[in-house]
Amino acid sequence: MSRLRPRAGARATLCRRSNPNPPGQILSSLDSTYRSLARAWSADELADRYHAAVQRGSSDLPADEEPPDRPITILATAVPRLISLAVATTVLHTLPGTAEDRDGLARELMATIDATATGSLHRAHLALDADSRTRGYDPDDWLTLVYDQAADTLAMASATSEPPGLIEHAQQAGRFAALAIGSLDRDSPSVPEAICDCLGHLLFVCLFADAARDRQPGS
Repeated sequence: MSRLRPRAGARATLCRRSNPNPPGQILSSLDSTYRSLARAWSADELADRYHAAVQRGSSDLPADEEPPDRPITILATAVPRLISLAVATTVLHTLPGTAEDRDGLARELMATIDATATGSLHRAHLALDADSRTRGYDPDDWLTLVYDQAADTLAMASATSEPPGLIEHAQQAGRFAALAIGSLDRDSPSVPEAICDCLGHLLFVCLFADAARDRQPGS
């Protein structure tokens, strides 16, 4: 499974240049969320969190419609959500204004991040399942790699990385979704790997959203 760390997207770069404050000074509450993730995670724990996120993301699908049968079609429906996810994570780390102004917008952004990440995760999960039926492999064998990747990246979670982990994983999820769509179009054997790379990055984002929600007042 790929461990490449490509450069941040142009949008993230533009946002960082337009705001002279480093992320840690803009939303210090993010630091505690990153720190809560930076620990050892067992495969069983990640599997439970993964399937909970898949289930939560199922509500993003129309209740009166069956999901598409073709994995490429299923995955394509995640693209608009992945774009929204990348924008929301970038804005979250670059919020200007007073702390009071930021808190309300941060909560709205986290709700968007949670909805788009779980909705995308659910669609990518369905795509992996559909592809496994076509190619004759066990998707659970591939999901163990998703948990391994998530465990590695969670252990290194930090608000001071460049770009911040949440932004990077949101961007990477979109990148690997695009690679998976291309692989599906070519009927390439790399399809399950690309989908699982997308899933691994999305799992990081889903866990971040969970941790941030747990730290909100009254949660």
